[in-house]
Amino acid sequence: DAGVFAVLSQDSSQFVQNFLTVSGLLFSILVGQTYYFMYQQQENLYYALFNEVTEAKSLLEQVALVCQGRSMYKQVLQYISNYVEYDLKQLQCDPAILLSARPVDDPLESIMYMTSVGVPSTVYETVRSLRQARATRLGALQRKLPKAHMILLWVLAVIELASFPLLGA
Repeated sequence: DAGVFAVLSQDSSQFVQNFLTVSGLLFSILVGQTYYFMYQQQENLYYALFNEVTEAKSLLEQVALVCQGRSMYKQVLQYISNYVEYDLKQLQCDPAILLSARPVDDPLESIMYMTSVGVPSTVYETVRSLRQARATRLGALQRKLPKAHMILLWVLAVIELASFPLLGA
């Protein structure tokens, strides 16, 4: 429309203010959603870690009761130590890499093999629930927001910060 172009050509400051208002509104909406998603992910991670540590402690107690006094006791404790050191403490690693690069000798599988005699024992149930807790932790560690979301957030933040000198001039 010719009238709109006439207004914009005469008063460009109003156009800049409207553009910055819209980008500021979009920025505030995206920041709120991003904060919500990241807070929710952090909360889910803490709950998953709590459940996994609880199951690992339960496994340690059961192994101590079942294996104490046997020759395999030190080996089972070493497997639990390997699990804690090389799996449970890996919070910065990408979950897909952690799953794809599993060791040949899975410590939990070795514990199940060493402690099961005939019918699976109670250790089997604990290892199974520990694996479920591990899966929940790895699911909580996955990235929930795409990189495009963060790039858009940074672009809008730069636009907002660059607007102050522009409007001040």
